[in-house]
Amino acid sequence: MAPGPVSRPGRRHGGARSAPDSGGDTPDLASHPAGSRNRTKARNRAGGPASGPDPPGPVNPVAWAFRPGPAGPTVGPVPAPDPNHVCTPEEFVAALNALRGGRSYKALVRACPALRPSTVGDLLTGKSTPTPETLTAFLTACGLDRAAQRPWLAARDRAVAAHLTPPPGAIRVRAAVAGRLGVHPSIRTSATVGALTAYAARDFDLDLRGLLRPGAFVLLRGGSSTGKTRALFEAVREALPDWWLVTDSAGQAGPRTVLWLDELQRCPVPAAAMRSVLAAGAIAVGTLWPDDYNCRVAPRNPGQSDVYAEQRDLLGLAHVIDVPEAFSAAERGRAEELAGGDPRLRIALRSTDAGVTQVLAAGPELIRRWANADTTDPRQCAGRAIITAALDARRAGAGTPVTSEFLAAAAPAYLTPAQRAAAPPDWLDRALDYATTRLHGAAACLTPVGAGMAVTAGYRTADFLHQHARRLRRTEPLPDTVWQALVDHHPGDTLDLADSAARRGRPETAQLLRGRLPAVERLRHLITGECHRTLVSAVIRDGFGDDPLHAALAAGGDWAELRERADRGHPGAARHLIDGLTLHGDRDALRAEMHAGTPLAAERTRSFLLVPPTGAAADAVDQAAGPEHPAR
Repeated sequence: MAPGPVSRPGRRHGGARSAPDSGGDTPDLASHPAGSRNRTKARNRAGGPASGPDPPGPVNPVAWAFRPGPAGPTVGPVPAPDPNHVCTPEEFVAALNALRGGRSYKALVRACPALRPSTVGDLLTGKSTPTPETLTAFLTACGLDRAAQRPWLAARDRAVAAHLTPPPGAIRVRAAVAGRLGVHPSIRTSATVGALTAYAARDFDLDLRGLLRPGAFVLLRGGSSTGKTRALFEAVREALPDWWLVTDSAGQAGPRTVLWLDELQRCPVPAAAMRSVLAAGAIAVGTLWPDDYNCRVAPRNPGQSDVYAEQRDLLGLAHVIDVPEAFSAAERGRAEELAGGDPRLRIALRSTDAGVTQVLAAGPELIRRWANADTTDPRQCAGRAIITAALDARRAGAGTPVTSEFLAAAAPAYLTPAQRAAAPPDWLDRALDYATTRLHGAAACLTPVGAGMAVTAGYRTADFLHQHARRLRRTEPLPDTVWQALVDHHPGDTLDLADSAARRGRPETAQLLRGRLPAVERLRHLITGECHRTLVSAVIRDGFGDDPLHAALAAGGDWAELRERADRGHPGAARHLIDGLTLHGDRDALRAEMHAGTPLAAERTRSFLLVPPTGAAADAVDQAAGPEHPAR
């Protein structure tokens, strides 16, 4: 006779334990050590007095199984199986049987009609690996809600991947260190412990986690210190803790692997390689600044060599999520809830200098340390000089870390004669100490980049400070000695620096930089690079890529908007800007655009100097120059 139903399995009724509701079905015990020979004995004892002590630990009300007692096996509750300890297929099958407990196949099918008895049998005997949908149905039949199902789905993934060989150099996502993946450490106070604050959930987190599926490339687009890398780290760690993580090579990414591409502009991946990675079942995740994204996806002009074709193809594979500069009201509310346990969050929420994430990364402090250095203090004065030299070098195209030799040669250009004379013999060491000091334990203006034990290869400027200085010093010309220091002491970024020098009206410097290249490389650059740049100038000059918006902005004299769009790489914006300034005879503005590296500005500036303008432009130039400095 089958035991009667009870309202709560495992609850004591008059000194006895009640069996679970089997619905009149006989439990299938083929996979249990007691075997089928104990089936009748176990059923007869199901309603009898419990044998042995209560099981240790928490009891899962749906986890019933036959357990041994002094007089034989007895049906009763057992400690809930922990899926977090499951790593192999055998452990997975054993855990599923423990979770199923005394439920028969028919009872499971009745609890979730999506199941079939044969499917349940395959699942519980390990004959086949259940799909996530089948496993979800089984877990639902066992009474687990969505939250309780997540660790079981993760256990399935671990069991499936147990036979896979990890990629070279890979680590488990759960073992990844945030700082090594590019997450800015938070400011420190005397009352805080840990490099990071508690994570305040962002509005886009749900969409981000939903996109983390095999074969996906997810890109977070946002400015420096907006929290994009932290959000990506938290999402991957929560959704894919047992996956492998690689950061250096797309060729190593395979199934159940996360390819981490923080600051994608520094580690571009060929589109074909990315397609292979995604086809293998890996997930690629990355971050990119908006300006770097926009210039790479801007439409190609007719007849123009497409320098960003490869990267445009790569970015076309990405699911893009925008990360705003500031917290929304809902995000601030979530941060407020966490601020009671972390004074750093309270400081960031109360600050009016910048957004929450920027303050946590010490962004405003970086600006103050650079801009407000005490010019009467030799250490601070020299520190500010080397920071400015590094910022200008990066603005001019030096993407790799600058060397200490470059800083020593370039810094004097940012000091007055009196300041240079007062500098102590160890001025560079003092300046580096000032520039590399971490503010509130979070960030420094310059960060050393290692090349081995106790060896510093160079120094990289803080991203937030670079973005600020790039806007502030957009039209500031680089001193001659800084260009020469780049030629002499910055071996990398040769083509980018040469292109930048040419656009900034320094053809001689561009020639010196190209002269560092081998003859074969110079020839290749001449064919592919110089021809391309000549064609680009001709295309822009002759009106290809024209559009009504840029024409309207130029007609209205909205130079600020045109500058913004030109800096973001929009086609035609540079031509309309330079044409408009030329028509208005604004020689100073043309010079400023030349120092900013705007295409066509250098050749138009030279035209003003070599070939006197005529008509309205000439009149405008004369009027702007004044009676003491006629343009003609």
